[in-house]
Amino acid sequence: MKKILITGKFLLVAIVTFAQIKSAESLSKPGSLCNHKILLDDSNKIISWMGEPQKSYEWFLKTRWNFIKTKVPMSPGPSPRSLYPQYYFYCAFKNNMEPDTWMNDVGEKIPNWFESARLYYAFTGDTTVMNIVRSLIDYTIDHGTTPFSFAWPNFPYTTTNAGDTVFRGFTSAKRFVLHEVQVDHAGDMGLTYYRLFLYTGDIKYRDAAIRVANTLASKVRKGDKDRSPWPYRVTMDNGKVTAEYCANWIGAYTLLDNLAKANLGNVKSYEYACTLVRRFLLDFPLRTGYWTDGHTDTYLNSNTYKSNMSASNFTLYLLDHPEFDPHWQSDVPALIKWTEDNFVFHCAPNEPSNQWGANIVGEQDSFLYKMDYQTARYGASCAKWYSISGNASYKEKAYRSLNWVTYCNDSSGKAFESPLSKGVLSWWSDCYGEGPRMFYHALAAVPDWAPHRANHILYSTGILNKVEYKENSISYHTTEREGIEYIRASFRPKKIMLGKMKLNNVISSMAQGYSINDLGNGDFSIRIKRNGKGVVMIE
Repeated sequence: MKKILITGKFLLVAIVTFAQIKSAESLSKPGSLCNHKILLDDSNKIISWMGEPQKSYEWFLKTRWNFIKTKVPMSPGPSPRSLYPQYYFYCAFKNNMEPDTWMNDVGEKIPNWFESARLYYAFTGDTTVMNIVRSLIDYTIDHGTTPFSFAWPNFPYTTTNAGDTVFRGFTSAKRFVLHEVQVDHAGDMGLTYYRLFLYTGDIKYRDAAIRVANTLASKVRKGDKDRSPWPYRVTMDNGKVTAEYCANWIGAYTLLDNLAKANLGNVKSYEYACTLVRRFLLDFPLRTGYWTDGHTDTYLNSNTYKSNMSASNFTLYLLDHPEFDPHWQSDVPALIKWTEDNFVFHCAPNEPSNQWGANIVGEQDSFLYKMDYQTARYGASCAKWYSISGNASYKEKAYRSLNWVTYCNDSSGKAFESPLSKGVLSWWSDCYGEGPRMFYHALAAVPDWAPHRANHILYSTGILNKVEYKENSISYHTTEREGIEYIRASFRPKKIMLGKMKLNNVISSMAQGYSINDLGNGDFSIRIKRNGKGVVMIE
């Protein structure tokens, strides 16, 4: 939930009727959005203000990272705070680049920034973004982990007060108490530590991830409609449960599943926890629609609350790992419709559900304002479902929504998170992590939206390093035994090697090997599925 600067308070957003949506049609008339003139195509539907997607989407991603590299002021105040950029200690910024003093949403920022960075690195070969994120994670581990003596030991803090240089929880608004944590986001952070280990090989990240996994495994329980496999919130020093139910567990599940498959840590206990989590997700939120979490600043204790983030995380996981759900082919479009029903067609007062052909998406039940990063989440799911189903209506939905997101950005990469809701601040976690990382899913699904006559890894399910681009070759090192990579190349591969093994051109998407699609003008899209790890060479 985002603070409204106008009032300085949090607001519960009323659900508007379709009559109210119609009354907001004036907002959809061609004009400008975030000071950009709206561009429409021949069907009077939105296209990016930066041009065609093969140029605009890449430019959008590049400028967002350039902003982080060059435009972020240092934190105000005395040393050591003043030695670090604002995003270390604050959740959001105002238009004049002053930091907002609401809180610091560590548990949302860390996982989303890492995902955005590792995908941008694979897309470009630019290692500087990984260095930025690694330093941020190092600081978080060193200054935001519980001691061994706590009831929840060696566990990451997911929140803290704005400006805190030592993280101990978000207490300044009197919503939470000292050492209170959102367990789901802590699981996401543990997964990030493990993925950073895969990228760097540094065992301190592996050990940090295992410690998070061990605490999770020791606390797991059977979930039902009232209680999830872990409580949503606890106070970590004494173990008191402050909220019982949450559905945002795919990050924690993935952490435990990956460690078990790599034979790291307490494998049997991880496998047992995964069984309970999978059963809960399939039996309860997937069937009830109560994808509950409240983001890191929302005081929530409910088993009927809905958040688009929880459902979106699950949807994207199913699209990468359909084996998780026997009924994924019907559940994925149902989940996309769930987002439309709850967060496209339900709106804040005087805000539209659609602008110039683009469905725009709200955040959660109590905060329905239309957000750029939630709209990007929706676009990613629609694009990936189009690539599987062949239903062109999902491609159209993805295209218009992602085009709308590009308007939430000035030419320097400065973000505007909610352009229809004056006073909603731009959050670092959302605008520079959660939103941009969704574009790579879409580029992999529709490679024609990627730059033409260029070589790019568009998306990978796993962590890659040692990425190298040359005119007629692409190489990278895979860090996990199983994975899929999606690539656009400006040449037709003559051979693709995994280590010393030559991969075969295969028809089945389930078999190890690669498939190629001719995109025209000398460009090709490539999908590689691996059951082994090592150096992949495309030449």
